[in-house]
Amino acid sequence: MKDAMNKSFHVGGSVEKALKGDVELQAVAVLQEAWKITARNILTFLPAVIGLFLAQIALLLLGLQVQLGNPAIFFDAVITGKELTQEIVQAGYMANFWSDVLSAPLYVGASLMALNHAVGLPSKPGHLIKGFPFTLVSIITMLLISSLQGIGNAIFPIIGLLLSMGFSMAIILVCEKRIAPIKAIKISLQATFKKFMPMTAIFLVVLIMFFVSFATAGIGLLWTIPFFFNVKAIIYRNMFGITLQVTSTKTKGNTSENNVLTGHVQSENEQQQPTSVLDNETDTTDSAPTPNKDHADDDENDNHQQGSGDTPQNDDTEKGGKVFNA
Repeated sequence: MKDAMNKSFHVGGSVEKALKGDVELQAVAVLQEAWKITARNILTFLPAVIGLFLAQIALLLLGLQVQLGNPAIFFDAVITGKELTQEIVQAGYMANFWSDVLSAPLYVGASLMALNHAVGLPSKPGHLIKGFPFTLVSIITMLLISSLQGIGNAIFPIIGLLLSMGFSMAIILVCEKRIAPIKAIKISLQATFKKFMPMTAIFLVVLIMFFVSFATAGIGLLWTIPFFFNVKAIIYRNMFGITLQVTSTKTKGNTSENNVLTGHVQSENEQQQPTSVLDNETDTTDSAPTPNKDHADDDENDNHQQGSGDTPQNDDTEKGGKVFNA
């Protein structure tokens, strides 16, 4: 017979601290940690990132098909430089715009997978679709973000880049903290500019990596894109924190317990497994910590990890876990 009990743990910063700038964010430490967790999770994360990329390409081609009748018209004009009319340029811009907006649920799935990595837990390629429960709110958020960035680019390209950095945490705030899109955008912008220098340094390095990746015929993107998602997840953890929910299953006759999040023994007949923000049910073989809408710190905060270093974990953490919530 089993009895389930839920407990919450908070890792990293908080919205309140982020808005005050009272968080630790060191560019070098963030990049180093992101490099390590990308190497650790590349085999399971890369297929999901490729799936997101292919979905965006498919939506881009569909948008060009609808506007121009044939996507080849756009690519021929771009490659040859001939007949590159204002209409074709506008069609490419709108196709890219709607590709980003409509692929938002998959983008959320990849972002939540990266949150898993940021707290030392694994993910699966299939978790990419776990952003689908957030379809409507993620599309609305991405629509607002992309529109504001477009306006910024129209005024001056540097403004668009700064807004891209400033809005980078918004969609994760919406899905992990359950904050309304407009409020999340405002919080992301304020918190990001409170740490303007380290954020600028981090995003500049990532931007250079993207340029280098394109110079290698796109091969480098196989590393750079997963790395980028993991960088954002670490920044989010350090700034806003991640709430992990643990389901404790008490089994009659079981006299041992291992707390996979804090690594300490609590009782003699209770065994805990983290549940997932991607899964509602307890999964005893692949369960995980979850971003939870109740993100206030609780009494367990003595075990919080704040900063840009690797999150400590015990051997049981490697057995399973996800930061996702469906």
